[in-house]
Amino acid sequence: MEILFKHENEKFILDKKFDIKYLLPIGNYVQWKLENNFWDDYNELFHATKLIEILKNDADVWIDSHVFYRNDILTGVLLIVGGKLKKLETKYFIENEDQSLLLKYFHIIDKGQGFGRYWINSIIIPYYKERGYRHIFVNSSHEKSFPFYKELGSLIATYEQISDNNLYLRSGNCFLINL
Repeated sequence: MEILFKHENEKFILDKKFDIKYLLPIGNYVQWKLENNFWDDYNELFHATKLIEILKNDADVWIDSHVFYRNDILTGVLLIVGGKLKKLETKYFIENEDQSLLLKYFHIIDKGQGFGRYWINSIIIPYYKERGYRHIFVNSSHEKSFPFYKELGSLIATYEQISDNNLYLRSGNCFLINL
């Protein structure tokens, strides 16, 4: 575990190992959707857990767990995946896997306060750029996140997927962030 940045009551940490508790912000988001009648028939916690199990059992890929603590409370998670990305991603072509990463499951409990923007721009991008990576790909089916990702990079593909219980057709966007 490595503290990448610390300021007053905030810590941004990289853990090369995965701990299931890191998914708490995702669980919080699912809970929020249920409590606020925003259920969209997509359980991010289930899908994140499923992805982790796939990654743990595949020696060709790796995962970095980035977590954000505020007042010693786990407030955010951002997962970075590297390795043989073409095995995981089929929505678009990844030319240079050795210089590319996937950003998966970026959730912050305290939304709209600028933590995510700071985290990506000032910590995540410089960290991986310094290590020779040139591209971060991110897929999202959350419309409210589209302007944020478009600001960071460019739209490279769109997709549709059926919701968990076949209730809705979900539209998504794929973005490329050049480092």
